[in-house]
Amino acid sequence: MDTSVALNEEQPKFNVMEALKNFFHNRPAVGATIAAMGMFIGMQGAATAVSVVFQIYFQNPQISGIVQLFAMIPIVVFTPLARKMVVKYGKKELSVVGAICSIIGGAGMFIIMPKNTGLDLLIYILCQLVYSLGLGVYSTVSWAMMGDAIDYNEWKTGKREEGVVYSLHSFFRKLAQGVGPAVALLIMGGLGYVNNAVDPETGAAFIDVTLLSFDVAVNLRVLVAALFLVSALFQFIGLALVYNLDKKTLAKMNEELAARKASKA
Repeated sequence: MDTSVALNEEQPKFNVMEALKNFFHNRPAVGATIAAMGMFIGMQGAATAVSVVFQIYFQNPQISGIVQLFAMIPIVVFTPLARKMVVKYGKKELSVVGAICSIIGGAGMFIIMPKNTGLDLLIYILCQLVYSLGLGVYSTVSWAMMGDAIDYNEWKTGKREEGVVYSLHSFFRKLAQGVGPAVALLIMGGLGYVNNAVDPETGAAFIDVTLLSFDVAVNLRVLVAALFLVSALFQFIGLALVYNLDKKTLAKMNEELAARKASKA
């Protein structure tokens, strides 16, 4: 009795160029990537400048870390509510509202009180809370949106290509993480900021605030606001104008994909 089994299953060859082309034609993947890059360029760049602003503008570097930690409260508060709100409103819709909140918060940071009063710091903190609320909305659902982008690729091309989509998305995120601080430092130098003193004992460079004018401090304060606002605008462009999987379209896509799988089974 012949028990041999002939296998004649031809696996389709992986085409790198075709996979790249599919990624850049995948609007949800591109939109989510634009939003993520904008978020990291702005956030990482602002993080580079914020510590300097608290030192030479607010002249209170001790509370810089506390303010940054305080800004995480909206993210922590929103996270437990994310699932119910996504089911009710949709990921794209919720993320766009979050991006608008971040735009409002970033724009509010441009409000600078004369002579740098305590009210100026209060306005800055409140605006950062509003910005962080919007950021918390997007960051909570960002990877789930990429999962939908992979389904979209299968819906349109018949191929999932998970590895390519995730890899390219992660690559551009990490690229933005490196570009953000570099861009911020370049602009800060153009605004008059320099590491202008050296510790005679350790040889380490540090900021001597007595050698920097208040005009430089104000410029850096405006730069931080600009970085936050640009970050929020990139998120809005990517999520509202490029990412095209709203709640209705997502339901249609999932229904058709389920029907395809059922027919194959």
